[in-house]
Amino acid sequence: MSPRAKRLAATLAGMLAATVAAVLTATPAPAAVVPGTRSAPVPDWVMTVPLAQRDADVRRVMDYWTPDRLKAASSYATPARRAPQTSPSPTGTTTSTSADTGRPTTVQPTRGRAQVKNGLPTSVGKVFFRIGNRHYFCSATAVHSPNRNLVATAAHCAYDVQQMKPVEDWIFIPGYTSDGRTEWGIYVGHTLNLHDNFAGLVDWDYDYAFVTVHRGFTWEPEKDAKGNPKRDAKGNPVYRRVDVGRLEDNVGGQGFLWDQPRNVVTHAFGYPAGEQPDGTRPFDGTSMRWCVTRTRIRVTAPNLLLNRGLAFPCMFTAGASGGPWLVRYNSTTGNGYLNGVNSRTWDRNADRRYDHISSPSFTKSTYVIYKIATTQRTG
Repeated sequence: MSPRAKRLAATLAGMLAATVAAVLTATPAPAAVVPGTRSAPVPDWVMTVPLAQRDADVRRVMDYWTPDRLKAASSYATPARRAPQTSPSPTGTTTSTSADTGRPTTVQPTRGRAQVKNGLPTSVGKVFFRIGNRHYFCSATAVHSPNRNLVATAAHCAYDVQQMKPVEDWIFIPGYTSDGRTEWGIYVGHTLNLHDNFAGLVDWDYDYAFVTVHRGFTWEPEKDAKGNPKRDAKGNPVYRRVDVGRLEDNVGGQGFLWDQPRNVVTHAFGYPAGEQPDGTRPFDGTSMRWCVTRTRIRVTAPNLLLNRGLAFPCMFTAGASGGPWLVRYNSTTGNGYLNGVNSRTWDRNADRRYDHISSPSFTKSTYVIYKIATTQRTG
């Protein structure tokens, strides 16, 4: 471990108690931030990075993600590894005893106008972003915030560790369906919040992020005086933007838990699309999928700095990254409690097919980053 990482680990426990007390008792006014900077009371291991914050940037991102561009995006695979991939090490059912977890906290889920469609939670959806000239998607979910504007996903679905900077033109579309409809809105990212150990060390124990978003909009086809769809000079449909309000008002927000026992029933959701190692492609990324089982397996992978991950059987592929792990999930209401995110896929049986998916453990540091993100207002 690098000297910087050792210093972070040594100071983390002492800083967390003061930080949680601060964020629980104060709601600071939003402050301008630049990449790599932090403002009090944010501890120096929390990165708060601006995405699209100025009105001009928000409009540019809105205009960028046309319906055709959304449909053409590819599933995003996890970034290049530090060393050859290893399989997760099963160590049985365990309960967290990490010194930095503290007392468990429960954040209740909230309701929105439309929480379930076809038995699936509309709070879960796709995130789209750009790296260079390539367009990608991952998965994510709305999670409760007093400002009703918060999305949880995997850190690698918002921060490019190969270029050491945030991805560009990040948006979230809840309840994404196979026909590409965006009836619950498109939400442009405002601020990215993640752990510095992921951004600086590519430590997969911290592969989670919370992104605040602006008010949503959707595209509606323009019509002429006769009610027919308008088309431009090239014959393409003409669309207009329509404001749809705040994220959580529309689809609700999942609850939040950390420091939970391992052997609990968990629902994982996402939009898998990538191929299996053997070249087969069982999913196409157009429909939400899910796996449900108990989180019995601990994950360690020294080449990924991964020491306290969780895994369970699931055949998800690229595209599902960032999708939520929900405990106490109710399929009638679409509500549960966020207790992890899809992070990495594993071929434990060495048969060239992914058979497990893992998440970093949610600890007190996760809660601190979440709590800081809930103070960020976006209008």
